[in-house]
Amino acid sequence: MKKIFNITLTILLIYFSFYYTNKVSNYIKSKDPIMIKILNSKDKYSKEAIDATVTDNTVIPGISGLEVNIDKSYSNMKKVNSFIPDMLVFSSIKPNISLQDNLDKLVISGNPKSNNVTISLKIDDLNILKTVLETNNNYNLVLSNSFINNNKDYLKTINNNILTLNLEDITSYCYTENIKKTNLCNKTPTIYLKPITYNYYYNTLDTIDNGSILTFNIINNSNLIELNKITSTIKNLGYNIVDLDTLLRE
Repeated sequence: MKKIFNITLTILLIYFSFYYTNKVSNYIKSKDPIMIKILNSKDKYSKEAIDATVTDNTVIPGISGLEVNIDKSYSNMKKVNSFIPDMLVFSSIKPNISLQDNLDKLVISGNPKSNNVTISLKIDDLNILKTVLETNNNYNLVLSNSFINNNKDYLKTINNNILTLNLEDITSYCYTENIKKTNLCNKTPTIYLKPITYNYYYNTLDTIDNGSILTFNIINNSNLIELNKITSTIKNLGYNIVDLDTLLRE
């Protein structure tokens, strides 16, 4: 009995020792000028998350927020014993309403708060596909089921996002051109595509906006020449051309 009492007493002493040491440490830390500056500036450097927009059967992804990780930022700056904003450490804050919670909806664009846009190419010719991949690796590829089945070995060697009608085993995303459809895939978002089929250049300038998903039919080399002109103009307008993974990332 006495042995159990001694063990219990020792455990309690250790617990209270850690408890009060931690209290003293936190008190000292709270008076440190570096910690005071971190606490006073954390709101300035933090960003609120933006919720996804859900309307009927469509969704536009949100954007994650950032908040200052106070303890990690403090530890970082104590190494140089100075407050340096570039040494702040941030934690990501997910939106309350997220794309991942609405995978039954059709994705119609990226978030308009970002100046990212993405380009998806409908291709049904292997030689044209190879030419495309030599010029730009950010394009998303919209491929038919038959094209995929005939070229599976080659497609395994590329890293581009692949959009199909319903082949979840190889696709990055499913897609539809019918805005009234619901999600075609169980595990990945379905993207609503509205292809630009003629006057690529002028129709692109007419429709492009933050978060746009631009889709073109590429059937010959002249389409590729026009596409190069379009991408150059898009960049000059201040948009970032990214892949779908980046466009939809929260």
